[in-house]
Amino acid sequence: MDPHSNLQLVREVFNEESAQRGVKGIMGVSAFDVVLRGLMPIQRRMLEELCAGEIRSLKRGGSVISIAYAYPEYAIDAIALSREGSYDKESWNTYAGWYHQLNEALNATAERLASETDGLSIPATTEGLGGEIKNVEDYYGMVVSHRVAAEHSGIGWRGKNELIVNPIYSCAIRLASVVTDLPLERTTPLDGSCGDCRACLKACSFLRFKDRLNNYREQCRRYINSLGLEDTVCGKCIKACYREGIYREQFKL
Repeated sequence: MDPHSNLQLVREVFNEESAQRGVKGIMGVSAFDVVLRGLMPIQRRMLEELCAGEIRSLKRGGSVISIAYAYPEYAIDAIALSREGSYDKESWNTYAGWYHQLNEALNATAERLASETDGLSIPATTEGLGGEIKNVEDYYGMVVSHRVAAEHSGIGWRGKNELIVNPIYSCAIRLASVVTDLPLERTTPLDGSCGDCRACLKACSFLRFKDRLNNYREQCRRYINSLGLEDTVCGKCIKACYREGIYREQFKL
């Protein structure tokens, strides 16, 4: 089959998976070599090791299938609610629970897509790492960035909070990827941006002053750990983007 037909078959599998799991989602395809070059050096080496003997073939014509599943609206609205002068952790854990649930759904879908395309699934970012590592820089060598693949495949653009912003689902999405040598038609990166919007920056002082802080990502990691939620998540900037951002009227979870 030709690359276009192959893409249609991959879409059918993805749509079937998302329907079975009762979640909304979107997928795209980018060139493997483009994604590889877009990664941090330490993550580039990790991806090359994962692909082992297939790396030369993948560099010549391989693809990365980027898949995204969206949170339900009520999970986003449960983030950082106040009750009697403090955060309502029980409600906030609704979001944490969906973080885990979407990870499981993404991993299962990625595995099926890998099977259908004779490829390799790269699961959603491993949970719990925020509490296991001593510094955020330790984290970089433990994962392959799904955001690079998502950006190049048209899932969305890189927002000011460094998350992928989709024109429908905002940045309220989780990501996984599949590497394959199957000839696939590529999807087009989005020509979008956050413009003058500062909603996520207003919601988080670490983001707002990231240019002044020595390592804002590490301070963010420590804050997330301090929340004591059921998983190492926060989501304040996601909620702000969805509810307060300049595209809030067109976002729909």
